[in-house]
Amino acid sequence: MVQYFSNAARVYVLKEEEDARCAALAAAKIAGKRQRKTMLNLLSQMNTNVLSRYPDKSARDLLSRRILSLINDIESRDWDPADAHEEKDKLSRINAEYRACLDKVDPSIFMKKFPKLF
Repeated sequence: MVQYFSNAARVYVLKEEEDARCAALAAAKIAGKRQRKTMLNLLSQMNTNVLSRYPDKSARDLLSRRILSLINDIESRDWDPADAHEEKDKLSRINAEYRACLDKVDPSIFMKKFPKLF
């Protein structure tokens, strides 16, 4: 689940694809507390990398805002099964392929769709 989340988050942050944002949030909401903490740590590391490696301030700030928005949404509360179900339903409506891969815990969909990002 963590790899699916990581790939979805990468696509959202770098391409601003809202379907990928929804996929990342769905993965975070169905994850247990330990996995969710790992996901948050990955986002924090991603933000550190963006801030230290992007020379263009406007691009750096934009990417960092996207990462921080995911962090804030994930940290906003303890997610319960109803929240996870709702997010998965939303993902089904906007991108059935991402939802099917979430159910199979198959992160490769993002690499297939955006190979240059991986």
